[in-house]
Amino acid sequence: MSLSFMDIFEEWADNYDEAVTGHNPEYKDVFENYPFMLGEAAKRAHGRTIEFGPGTGNLTLLLQNKGLEITAVEPSREMAAIGEHKTGLVFQHGDFLHFDKQPADTIISSFAFHHLTDSEKETAIKDYHSLLSEDGRIIILDTVFNSIEEKQEIIDYYRSLGYHNLVDDLNREYYPLKQHMHMLAERSGYNYEAVQLNKFAHLQVLTKKNFKRPADLIGDTPLVELTTFKLPAGVRLFAKLEMYNLGGSIKDRLGQNIIEQALFRGDIKTGEVVEATAGNTGIGLALACQAHGLKLRVYVPQKFSVEKQDIMRALGAELVHTATADGMLGARAAAKSYADATGAFYTNQFETLDNPASYDKLAREITDAVGTVDMIVAGAGSGGTFTGLAERLKPTGTRTVIVEPVGSILNGGASGSHRTEGIGVEVWPEFLEHNLIDAVETISDDAAFAAVKQLAVQEGLLVGSSSGASLTAALNQAQNVKGNVVVIFPDASDRYLSQHIYE
Repeated sequence: MSLSFMDIFEEWADNYDEAVTGHNPEYKDVFENYPFMLGEAAKRAHGRTIEFGPGTGNLTLLLQNKGLEITAVEPSREMAAIGEHKTGLVFQHGDFLHFDKQPADTIISSFAFHHLTDSEKETAIKDYHSLLSEDGRIIILDTVFNSIEEKQEIIDYYRSLGYHNLVDDLNREYYPLKQHMHMLAERSGYNYEAVQLNKFAHLQVLTKKNFKRPADLIGDTPLVELTTFKLPAGVRLFAKLEMYNLGGSIKDRLGQNIIEQALFRGDIKTGEVVEATAGNTGIGLALACQAHGLKLRVYVPQKFSVEKQDIMRALGAELVHTATADGMLGARAAAKSYADATGAFYTNQFETLDNPASYDKLAREITDAVGTVDMIVAGAGSGGTFTGLAERLKPTGTRTVIVEPVGSILNGGASGSHRTEGIGVEVWPEFLEHNLIDAVETISDDAAFAAVKQLAVQEGLLVGSSSGASLTAALNQAQNVKGNVVVIFPDASDRYLSQHIYE
């Protein structure tokens, strides 16, 4: 803090209260409506409060009356002595830049912030950001000018009245323009609002912006209407775009929930997690493990997308390939064997009830967006997405359609190979109940890949092959309902380019 004004503080100590109550004619307009202005500032304060420049304690008393936890920081020992006597608090000796830093919900000052130079103002505002809670704010009640022209007009006016002390203050001290304060706030991570309370004073409130963390990008994905496909009269088709999750797929929801639930129950004993996956679940688990400092080992049948495997490695997962001929059952057996031998936590996505529970929020997002869901269409790999959605939506009258590729066994077919990734089962999923399913759609690879190309050309959506299969299923089933049809698009096409998805 610029200390060039310390002598002034000492001079003001004995007559400050006289000035703010209007008994000093030179400063009467500066402090007009002083009690009201302090009250307005105090109204905006909450929680743990640091007050800078409390002076003789007038604002401090109002903050005390609100029952706030107050740390008062005052550079002038003479001012502090008066303020301490008035409030009963012990004031910390310091200033806007030099004080015992501590977490706070509110940082507040009245008629003091102008003692900082412009660069000091910015330093202070930036430094406070790390101290403030998520809904924290800086409250500054002080003289601010709307323009350079306004400042000069005010100076000229009070010079004409012979108020030379006030004019000297206005010329000497660092009274900012409101536009400049707004700029400092915005570039330091705050929203800015200001209300003018008299000819001089503005109540400025800088509210800390709540920037998202990467983990906040899981969920709340877009839902869009598809309008270029031929539909029966009365049917609207919507797609939930799960590629907008942090890791690029719907399985981010699964990874986050499984790990958080396991940690809550104390299931993770060694700090290592193991799973068998075609890729997207591994990516979701890798993100969740990364967030909690856990090690992840993933068993992957060798045939699956190179891109997904590279992403898992990039996120810190250790990959172990299993034979393509052994399928996902072989990968699952290898993962379980490793967990049994080492004590690692086997997430077991194909059997744990934490899997379908991961999609409760997805169902809420859909109903919040469209209201009534007349038909939901989702693919099945582990069956968790479909089960989670069907358990929530079917009781409301929603028709449920589960999607698989040719080579999956849900519709009674034989288990076999398929190019459509992310869906298809070799054995009936543990938690998938027959009574949740109104229809099974078995879609060929050719049909799924053709739909992927259609979505790119007609809607500009670049989706994976399981999305193409689900769209085909939705179009096949659309004649069975009236109203809103929602189809889940689990991921994007960029992680399947090596599989020649557009050829």
